[in-house]
Amino acid sequence: MPELQSLWDQSLGDSGICIAVLDGPVDRYHPCFDGANLTQMQTLVSGVANQGSASQHGTHVASVIFGQQGSSVLGIAPGCRGLLLPIFQDGKGDGLAPCSQIDLARAITQAVEAGANIINN
Repeated sequence: MPELQSLWDQSLGDSGICIAVLDGPVDRYHPCFDGANLTQMQTLVSGVANQGSASQHGTHVASVIFGQQGSSVLGIAPGCRGLLLPIFQDGKGDGLAPCSQIDLARAITQAVEAGANIINN
């Protein structure tokens, strides 16, 4: 993102701001998250990342937000605190298994109770 440096010149994000990512499981061991303040939350979906579509999507979305400076993926808010709440899992073929409305509502409630200021889904 060409404008990322000008955004970073204003702020790298604030650890007092908490962003919750409700998506597939995130590979927290990806090098772009080295130094990121991420907390894996327990949900009804396994938080264990794999090579499936759900994990690839969750990792991609989280890296766009929390990717650290100097890594291969630069995030827009690397200094913010992150909550990872997996709600999607792999479905048949390369698709995602749908998330029920009640599971989504539970994850939103859990994120808010854990201090999320922003929720990405």
